[in-house]
Amino acid sequence: MRLRDVVAGANASMYYRTDFRRIKAVYYPQTERDAVEAIAKAREMGYDVTPKGAGSGLSGACTGGNRDRVIITTLRMNRVLSISPDHTYADVQPGATPDEINAVLAPSTMRFHVTPSSRDVATVGGMLSTDSGGNDAWLHGTMRDNTLRAKILTYDGKQIEVGREGVRCEDTSLEDDLNRKALTLNDIADAHGLLGFVTELRLALKPIGDETVMAGLVECTDISELGSVVQDIISAKIPVTYGETVIYAHPDIRGSLNPPLLVLEFPEAHLRDLQSITRLRMLTREELAELKDIRLKLAKRTPKRGLQISLFEDYGFYGHNLSRLQERVERIDSYLREHSFEPLAKYGHAPTKWYMGDNTQANGIIMHSNEIKQPRQSSSDVFETAMGLVRLCEELGVTPKPEHKWIYSDYAKLARIRELREVIGGGFNSFILDPDCGAVLSTMIQ
Repeated sequence: MRLRDVVAGANASMYYRTDFRRIKAVYYPQTERDAVEAIAKAREMGYDVTPKGAGSGLSGACTGGNRDRVIITTLRMNRVLSISPDHTYADVQPGATPDEINAVLAPSTMRFHVTPSSRDVATVGGMLSTDSGGNDAWLHGTMRDNTLRAKILTYDGKQIEVGREGVRCEDTSLEDDLNRKALTLNDIADAHGLLGFVTELRLALKPIGDETVMAGLVECTDISELGSVVQDIISAKIPVTYGETVIYAHPDIRGSLNPPLLVLEFPEAHLRDLQSITRLRMLTREELAELKDIRLKLAKRTPKRGLQISLFEDYGFYGHNLSRLQERVERIDSYLREHSFEPLAKYGHAPTKWYMGDNTQANGIIMHSNEIKQPRQSSSDVFETAMGLVRLCEELGVTPKPEHKWIYSDYAKLARIRELREVIGGGFNSFILDPDCGAVLSTMIQ
């Protein structure tokens, strides 16, 4: 294991102004033993540990804030350790990406089915820490649904094996205490590394599927119609294998798109079900591939004037908010314009699923949102506008995607993490629990 003096990987969030003097060490372990040694060194020095994968998440948790800290990256813990004889699960290190795992599985008919748009770089350890999903989460679930167990290290170097039903640990006293607290994978999911350092995951594998799939495009007259169509698909439980929507695109980046629209891939057997819900224009494989490519590139397109920024990257619309989607989006856009931000693009997964802080499931639309920032707007302007969006979403009953929960008022999740840290111990990403977390992050906006 080598000790590095520079931070590893990227940070995709808007919180990327970092005081490198506060990063006291960066470790690149390759094995669990390496990770134990790195955590021990951090403990000896009295520093908090920030676990980090590829940095493709958008919450800023992988920055560690601005306190003195040690970063331990999983980028070299990227091996697929074994595949079960029946190919129903794979044991992998936390730094492996979905694309790397599926490349190993290519000769078989099984795949790992969590596919965020960053699946070529996102690490599965980080994906569990944010409970990542993708455009097929409606059918295959989020990261917690596809993880059978995780091995994590505590700040004092103990290994804990966390499954769906409970905990195993060589320290039987700690095992009993954590099982009394009912610690499961639901707690590790979207905890942003607060409960320990993940060293290994057992991931569920599923067949590719041999049914014939078709693709179609729904071009809606307005945003409310789009919300109603998604609501009807959810109510009918149609197994959409790919669902993406473009709600809005600024003229500078729109191209040939005509939003609001919904792109769907689905089993042929459900064609009539969809046709009974909405007008569906069938797509060829080439047309589908082109639309997928355009959707992925929306996030990378820039306006002619101003800078692209994501103030509140993901909005979760579900329940009654789907039928009132037009009103909700207009309220959000009106707020943005009042604070001198111009909407640039709104797009995302639909239908899809995610989990609330109390582990209840929500089904609906995850809307990504990008805005145009003007040069005159300060870091404090940006942060205060983002926090205003938090308050607006609370008023509207719109929930942030799991990877943004910890800063956006998910009180149930934060209370649960605090409860578990009283037993499991701290030492990881503690800045998230600081009362001044928001003030710290506001200084990290470029």
